[in-house]
Amino acid sequence: MKRYGHIIEEIVEWDNMERAFKYVLRGARGRSKSGVFLYQHKDDVIRKLIEEIESATFRIKGYRESEIIERGKHRTIQSVCLTDRVALNAIMCVVERYLARRFIKDSASSIKGRGTHYLAQRIRRDMKRDPEGTRKVFKWDIHHYYDSIPQDKMMQVLRSVFKDARLLTILERCVTMMPKGLSIGLRSSQAFGNLYLDYYVDHILKDRERQRYHRRYCDDGVQQDSTFYALTHTARVVQQCTADAELQIKPNVQMWDINDRPLDFLGFVMYGDGNVRIRKHIKQRFARRYKRVKSRTRRQELVGSFYGIAKHAKAAHLFKTITGMKMEDFAKLGITYEPEDGKKQFDCRRVALSSLLNETIIIKDFEDDIKTREGDKRMLVLFGYEGRDDEGKFFTNSKRLKQILHKAQDAGVLPFRTTIRKIDFGAGKNEFIFT
Repeated sequence: MKRYGHIIEEIVEWDNMERAFKYVLRGARGRSKSGVFLYQHKDDVIRKLIEEIESATFRIKGYRESEIIERGKHRTIQSVCLTDRVALNAIMCVVERYLARRFIKDSASSIKGRGTHYLAQRIRRDMKRDPEGTRKVFKWDIHHYYDSIPQDKMMQVLRSVFKDARLLTILERCVTMMPKGLSIGLRSSQAFGNLYLDYYVDHILKDRERQRYHRRYCDDGVQQDSTFYALTHTARVVQQCTADAELQIKPNVQMWDINDRPLDFLGFVMYGDGNVRIRKHIKQRFARRYKRVKSRTRRQELVGSFYGIAKHAKAAHLFKTITGMKMEDFAKLGITYEPEDGKKQFDCRRVALSSLLNETIIIKDFEDDIKTREGDKRMLVLFGYEGRDDEGKFFTNSKRLKQILHKAQDAGVLPFRTTIRKIDFGAGKNEFIFT
């Protein structure tokens, strides 16, 4: 397994730290007393955090705990001060980028671009393509997952991915913040939780056992196969994997035939014939809130939120029954947005060019003379990840990159494959190049 080093250098880049600062202090947090103070001393705060991270002296200064109840479940959440959140956000933005490279495609939750709809669509696609191969279902979840993760094993997994000693020192302080297990409130814990099961379960099932239909959403897992015999073997492997990870599966594990009972997962009830409904408690919760709320603005927010779920299921009649509105298929209306300036916008996730350092990508298209908050005359570049289906875009003001892209377009060699490198000119000056 490849181990990554020199991560701290990427974390302490000013652009990365500043993005983390703005993200954490967005909205109400930026208007609080502590937020206003941090904004007034932004450069000093960032410089101090850079020094602490570079020297590996950064540590969480303390936390507050609060109790929340969600559908009858009691959880204790830890929260840290805004300065620590900025540092953790800057660290994890880079760390998560490296972790995402090893996650299997059928895992989701707290992974950028992978939510419930992403995983639900993959399940529905597989059930439609291979109804016999997905006929039997095994479903499980882990008892008190974050509280049960052994800290020493968590660090072993992190050391198998990273070899940057300074980074590992900082990550270990995040892992050991609580007397046992991982903190639910820290930004780092979500990525660590995904990595832990990815190491102990996902790759064992996918690589060694060749389990084609294994899906995981945080600590909830679903496997599908053609026979109960094959699925029983998978269940034994899952039990052994979680035992090796010192985790305990809840006793309410289930195994059934999809033709006898639908799959209730990710907020949807998925039937073997392709029919998809919304989970009962989601329908009830929305209906009760919608009836109780009188504010028009809040009602619009609730309807928009529920529509985002209902459009992925067969729920037009349900939507009209509760809201009195019809669900119109927007795609059939033939309405598209055309920017007034005629510029291409590229419908994909924006990334920082620094996040692509030493990564091989496919340059597909670009748009010049874009006005941004950082200035005018920027170039917007569309690219694809090598070996992956998803796309991304980044802004650049580099004369070198602009000239290369215009020459590539004139020569008719777009798209082209390249690796992002960085030239260091000294005195804090550097430039990204295509190689």
